[in-house]
Amino acid sequence: MMDKNEFTAAVLAAEPTLYRVAKSMLGSEHDCADAAQQAILHAWERLDTLRRPQYFKTWLVRILINECTAILRLRQHAAPYTPELAETIPAPISDDHSDLYAALLALDEKLRLPVVLYYLEGFKTREIAGMLGIPEGTVKSRLRTAREQLRKTLEGACFA
Repeated sequence: MMDKNEFTAAVLAAEPTLYRVAKSMLGSEHDCADAAQQAILHAWERLDTLRRPQYFKTWLVRILINECTAILRLRQHAAPYTPELAETIPAPISDDHSDLYAALLALDEKLRLPVVLYYLEGFKTREIAGMLGIPEGTVKSRLRTAREQLRKTLEGACFA
């Protein structure tokens, strides 16, 4: 079992991954910080359930995904979407993000999350399947679909 120092070191090493995964799911800096803090707290409280310390990062990301999902669920109940309200919110400044980042954010979450975990965080499809609770073939299919959508979106942006 990990001691406090090993836990702290492992969390610090995983911090950039936690941020990117939370950002890809939530968007909001504030919500990202909340989700990461809650995930770290839950991981500490449940440290005795970690069977293999070498999979700490994968285990922690799975906890984070659950926290992000809970925040998204709360958002749905807290603020219903109305088109009139959406029109009053200013559009983001186009210089804030690259075309790739904008295209990535435009993907549906079920496609975006595997892309972030696989291409940005370097997890294997088997690990992603375990984190998301879906078959490995589904992860591969979602990655392929996401690549196709990104290619179409980016080709359209290049020629627009």
